[in-house]
Amino acid sequence: MPSISSTVDGLVSGLDTSSIINSLVAADGATQTRLKSNVSAAQLKVTAYQSVNTKMAALQTAAEALQKATAWNPVKASASDTSVTVATSSTAAAGSMTVDVSAVASARSVVTAEFSPGADGTVNVAALGFPLDVVRSDGSYVTLKPSAGSLEQVASAISEASQFGIKAVAIRVNENTYRLQITSTDTGAAKGAFKVVSSAGRADSPAGAPLKLTGAETYGGLVEVADLKQLSAAKDAQLTIGPGVTLTSATNTFTDVMPGVSVTVTKPVNGVVVSVDSNPDAVATAVQSLVDAANAALKDITLQTRAGTIGSDGKVVGGGSLRGDSALRALKAQVIDAVTSAVGGGSSAATFGLQIDKTKATSSDIALSFDKAKFLESYAKDPAGVQALVSAASLPTLKAADGSASATTRPDGIVERLAKVAKSATDSVTGTITSAINGQNSSITDLTKRISDWDTRLADKRAYYQKYYGALEVALGKLQSQSTWLAGQLAGLG
Repeated sequence: MPSISSTVDGLVSGLDTSSIINSLVAADGATQTRLKSNVSAAQLKVTAYQSVNTKMAALQTAAEALQKATAWNPVKASASDTSVTVATSSTAAAGSMTVDVSAVASARSVVTAEFSPGADGTVNVAALGFPLDVVRSDGSYVTLKPSAGSLEQVASAISEASQFGIKAVAIRVNENTYRLQITSTDTGAAKGAFKVVSSAGRADSPAGAPLKLTGAETYGGLVEVADLKQLSAAKDAQLTIGPGVTLTSATNTFTDVMPGVSVTVTKPVNGVVVSVDSNPDAVATAVQSLVDAANAALKDITLQTRAGTIGSDGKVVGGGSLRGDSALRALKAQVIDAVTSAVGGGSSAATFGLQIDKTKATSSDIALSFDKAKFLESYAKDPAGVQALVSAASLPTLKAADGSASATTRPDGIVERLAKVAKSATDSVTGTITSAINGQNSSITDLTKRISDWDTRLADKRAYYQKYYGALEVALGKLQSQSTWLAGQLAGLG
């Protein structure tokens, strides 16, 4: 408890009553001090359990990733020219094709006739033919009706219709001479096309809120205003994948050129080989991630449960916050057992490169090792066999002769066993680590309440001691007064 000065400090007795009271309260508060120490220890345990829980959750995630069939059918895609990029989805299969890119997608862009702002910097928009309509190929249109203003204000007013798919910018072509460039924000022969026509005879549409052509008007029958110059036409990208077979796309991406394969182009080019190859290296990388996650969990359990040594003062030095925790030690053994026990009816994980790290074979630093080269060699010889030993759940369900689900099931692979061990530890309701954390938190709550109760109790103790010593000083004061009076009386008798 913090020191609080007494109001009766040595008034008569000369005693340091504040120190005496603090010592008495400290002695009475020894129990509270132990309780606070217990809270700190419990909080350290919670932190340690949470650390192990995080590592085990990561192990579960790595294991569940390998339980998916797609993890065992990875591919890598490539193109023989850098102007073509290839992307794959989970449905992609190995294969190749040669393609010609005859055109890339573009948007239409036009410029107005040249004009010069006036001496005050304003633009005569009427002289440029405004108000105008920009009409899309589907017959929708917006009215461009900028008011007289600066060059920037006119371009900005036109660009207010950007949500309709157009933008405008002023281009300087000479000293005080400009053109307005109007461009579609979409590419493709349909979406990227538009016409700039007189708005006479049509209802004005507010910028960004297009209307549709009505009556006999059609997009094809509209005539653009004079003095427009086209900079680029709206075109689809074109990809030839064989004699007489040409694909088109409003963008430069062609989806599902092969199942699960998309191709993006940036310029015309011929004879590009697009390849999709199986990628066993990605499978090995996923298994390595599983081993790394398991080793991280094993290392953390070892760290948190290390016994430490007894120092000369009898205290444990270098011990973990969870030293002696039998549940965590059992969890460590379960992780090792899930990998090293026979799988698939008698096979060993060592046959495909997964085993105990022989350089770390003691119980204090035990870890797993993964021989990637050996795994790839085994996987190349028997892909389905290795897959079944690692993750039986990733294979198709066994079928009976009539096509229904077979009553026979494959034995769990290493991945399934690790996933079960991890889940039994980290489950948010029944997990062993979760239960341990909840138990420690409950203990902290109880201890905190008891510490609070002791605050009240010690405050009462302090008040009692202050009253006691205050009364003592008063009594001593009275005795001193009486002694002085008696001494005076005795002196008078002499």
